[in-house]
Amino acid sequence: MPKALQFKPNSVIYFAGDVDDRVFLLQRGRIALTSTDIETGKQITEYIREGEFFGVKSALGHFPREESIMVITDSLCLAFSTPEFEQFVQQNTRIIMKMLKVFSNQLRHIHRQIESLLDSEEQTNPDDGMYSVASCFFNSQQFSAASEVAVRYLRLYPNGKHAMEMKQIAQNKGGADHRFGERTAAERGQPSADPGRRSGGPVGNDPNLALTLAEGLVGQEKWDEAYKQYHSIIEIGDSPALGKAYAGAGRCLYEQQEYVRCIQLLSVYIGKDPKTLQLAQILMYMGLCYKAMEQDEKAKAFFGKALSMATPDLVPQIKQLYAECGG
Repeated sequence: MPKALQFKPNSVIYFAGDVDDRVFLLQRGRIALTSTDIETGKQITEYIREGEFFGVKSALGHFPREESIMVITDSLCLAFSTPEFEQFVQQNTRIIMKMLKVFSNQLRHIHRQIESLLDSEEQTNPDDGMYSVASCFFNSQQFSAASEVAVRYLRLYPNGKHAMEMKQIAQNKGGADHRFGERTAAERGQPSADPGRRSGGPVGNDPNLALTLAEGLVGQEKWDEAYKQYHSIIEIGDSPALGKAYAGAGRCLYEQQEYVRCIQLLSVYIGKDPKTLQLAQILMYMGLCYKAMEQDEKAKAFFGKALSMATPDLVPQIKQLYAECGG
C-alpha cells in the first residue's frame, strides 16, 4: 500500500541526482519542480497540480532524478514503491494513456531541442565534444560520469589537445582552484591573472577575494556573474565568508526571479547554520521570494521573523516590506 506523507513548506522531497525508486502523487498542496533546459542550460520551474504524479520516469527507469522537488505550502503526497505503482496503473488504463501522452509530448520537445542543437552552424570536433561533456559532468559534480568520459577520451585521443585536463578529470582532481576549460596562468606560461578576469571560482582558492569580486559585480547589477562567485565560496565550504556568500547568492537568485531556487538554497543553509549572523538578511530574501510569488501571508511571517533580529540598517526596509504584506 502507498504511504501518505506530510511535507512542510520549504522542505525538499528530493534533489536532482538523487536515486529513489518511489513515485509520488500530490493529493493536496503546492509543489514546485525545477529542472535544467538541455538547450539553454537555464533553470525551469513548473508547478505540480493536485492529482498529478511526479518522479515516474526516474523511478521506472532506475536512473537518478532529473529534477528537484520543493514544497511551497503544506502538502500531502502518496508515495508508491515501483511495484505498487506498476500494479496500480495496470488497474487504471486511463492513467496509462494520460502518462503516455505526457511522455510523448516531452519526447517531442526534447527531439526539437536536439534538432536545434544539431542545426547549429558551429561545428565541434569529436575530441572537443568529449572534453565539453566531461567538463560539464565534472563541474556539476557528477564525477563518476565525468571520469568515464575522460577515460574514453584518453583511449581515443592519447595525445589530444585536452589530454592533460582529461587525465585530471579521470583521477577526479583539479576542481578546487579552477574549472576545467580554464587553464591556470602557470599552465599557459603566463603571469597570474587579475581576479576580475574570470567569474568561475575564487582566485587562489581565496573566499575573501571571491567575495570582494562578487560584491563588485553586484554593484554593477551583473547578477549571474556575481552568483557564480558567491556559489564558488559555497562550494569551498566552511569559511568566515560563507554566510555572506549564501546571503549574496540568495539576492542574486531573487534579482533573476529564480524564486524557488533562492528559497531552496537559503533553506538548506539555515538548516546547516541556524545561528548565522546573516539570518535576518536571508529571511528577508526568502520573504521577498514568497511576496513575488503572491504568497503574502508566508512572506509576512518571514519578514516578521527577520525584523525581530535585524541590524539597524535593515530595519526600515524590512518594516516597509512587512507593512506591504498587511503587517
